Amino acid sequence: MRRVLWIPWRWWRRAAQLAGLIAIVWLFRRTEFSNADILPGGENLFFRLDPLVGAAAMLAGRQFIAAFWPALVVVGLTLVLGRFFCGWVCPLGTLLDVAHRLARPLARQTNRWVALRANRKSGTSLSEAKGVVSQPTTPFVPQGVPPIQGMPPLRYVLLIAVLVAAVFGFPLVGLVDPFALLIRGMTFWGDPMFYRGSVASFRWVGEGWATETVQPFAKKHLLPFRAMVFQLAGVSAALLAAVFALELVARRFWCRYLCPAGAMFGLLARPALMKRVPAGVCKSCGQCATTCRMGALSADAGLSSEACTLCMDCVDACPKRIARFRFTLPTKRPVKHAARPVDLGRRGVLTGIAAGAAIPGVALAARLGQPLPVPPYLLRPPGAGEDRDFLNLCIRCGECMKVCPTNVVQPLVFEAGLEGLFSPHLIPRLIFQQSYCEYACTLCGQVCPTGAIPLLTEEAKHEQPTGKAYFDHNRCLPWAEKTPCIRCEEMCPTAEKAIKILNTFTITDAEGYEVEIMQPVVDRELCVGCGMCESNCTIEGVSAIRVQRPDAPDPGTEFLLKQGGPK
Repeated sequence: MRRVLWIPWRWWRRAAQLAGLIAIVWLFRRTEFSNADILPGGENLFFRLDPLVGAAAMLAGRQFIAAFWPALVVVGLTLVLGRFFCGWVCPLGTLLDVAHRLARPLARQTNRWVALRANRKSGTSLSEAKGVVSQPTTPFVPQGVPPIQGMPPLRYVLLIAVLVAAVFGFPLVGLVDPFALLIRGMTFWGDPMFYRGSVASFRWVGEGWATETVQPFAKKHLLPFRAMVFQLAGVSAALLAAVFALELVARRFWCRYLCPAGAMFGLLARPALMKRVPAGVCKSCGQCATTCRMGALSADAGLSSEACTLCMDCVDACPKRIARFRFTLPTKRPVKHAARPVDLGRRGVLTGIAAGAAIPGVALAARLGQPLPVPPYLLRPPGAGEDRDFLNLCIRCGECMKVCPTNVVQPLVFEAGLEGLFSPHLIPRLIFQQSYCEYACTLCGQVCPTGAIPLLTEEAKHEQPTGKAYFDHNRCLPWAEKTPCIRCEEMCPTAEKAIKILNTFTITDAEGYEVEIMQPVVDRELCVGCGMCESNCTIEGVSAIRVQRPDAPDPGTEFLLKQGGPK
C-alpha cells in the first residue's frame, strides 16, 4: 500500500533534535536567579538523564541516588530502541551536526584527507573502508565518512577508566561527560560573552525602538541575570572548541571515538529489539554505507549496532526502499552480518582499568607534599560537608555556578589537587568585584543533580556554616592604625550581628579633633561564613577579615585579643 504523504525519517529526527536543543537551552536559561527563592525544578534534567553520570556518581559516592531515576528510563528505552539518544536527543550531537553542516565544504576535504592517510597506512582503500560497491545517484546527497582504520576504541577505554576511577573515588566523569563539557562551556564562556555582546550592541544602537522594546524583553527572557566572570573560562571554552574542531578530522569524531556516554549507550544497544533490515549492505549498491555518518555499516563486516545512532539516513538513501528498522524478537538462529563484535580487545580493557586506577594514584601522590589535606581558605558551597565526600559526588557540571546570584561560586583550579579541578568553591573577594554567599539563598542546592550540595532550607543552611571569619589585626584599620572603620559590622547580614564592637575609645587626630574608634570582633558562634564582611572590607588587596573553613585551625591573626586588647 502506497502512502499518500511520505515524510523522510531525517525530518522527524531533525525535529526531535531541535526539540532537544530547545529544551536544554530553555533549562539552561531557567537555571539562574530570578528574584525568587525557589526554582521551578527540572533545571538539571539532562544530567539526570545520563546513565554514565549516575553510575559514576553512585560508585564514587557509594550510595544510591534516587534523583537519577530518569536515567533508568533512558536505559530501558535504549534496550528496546537502540542508541537513539545520541542520534535523536543529545544536544551536543545536534550541535556537532550543525557545525559539520556549516563547515561542510572544508570538512568534506579534511575528512577525506585524514581517512585516506589513515587507511593508506593500514592498507585499506577508501572505498573498502566505506564498504561501497557502487554509488548510484539518489536524491539524498549527504555523504558519510568511513571509519578511520586502525583508530583505537578510545570511547570504551574512557568508559572503563571513568567507572574504575569512580570506584577509587576520583570523579573523572566531570572532565569527559558530554553534558558537563557543554554546560561548563556555555556557563563559563558562552553566557558571559553573550551578555556583554548584547549590552554592547544595544549601546551601539543607541536610543530608539530597539532599546525601548527589544532590550527589556531580552533582559527578561534571553540574557543572564547579571554579567558573570569565571576562572577557567578559557580552558572550558577550549575543551568544547576542541570537540567541535574534531569534526574536521571525521564527522562526529567525538561520538565515534571518544564519548564515554556514547560507549555506554552503544553497549546497552547491542541487545536492542529495534533492528535494521537488512543487517548488512546490499552487494549491488552500498549507498547506505556511504551515507552513514557514524561508520556503522560495512560491506564485509555488516552493522555495528553499538555505533548506529538510528539517524535513519540509510533508510532515506536506499534507492530501492529496502532498508528499514523494525522490532525483531531475539532468535537463536544466527543472522548473517547481524552485528559486528565490539572493537575492544583484552589490551583495551586492561588499558582502561590501568588508567582508571592510575589517575587517582597520581592525584594522591601529587598531594603528599601539601602541609594540609584541604587549604584553610577553600570554602565549599553551603552544606557541602566533608571535602572528600563532596568531591566524590560532584560531577563538575557548573550548574551551581550558573545559578549563583552573586557570582561567588567559582571553579577550582589545583588548590585541592588534580581531583578538585572544576569543582565549585567560594571566593568572597573575586579580583575586581564583590562576591559573597547571599544570606537567604539556597539555589545551588536546588540545581545540584547528585546531591553533592544538599537541598537546604534557609534555617538549615545557617546551622551548617560555610566557614568562620577571622580578623587580621595587622591590616584592620581600627586595630592596626587606630582609624575609624566599621564597614564589616554594618554589612554583617545575620539577625544578631556576628561582628560586634569590642572596644570603643576616642583619640585626638593630627588636627586636634577627637575621633571615636570602634574595634570589631567576630562572634564565631553566630558567624555563618557568608563572606560579606570579607567582600566589603575597605582594605585593598587581601582583606583585613577573611573567612576560613569551619575545620581550619585558628590562623592566629587576632593576636591583640590574646594580649588583652590595645595598649
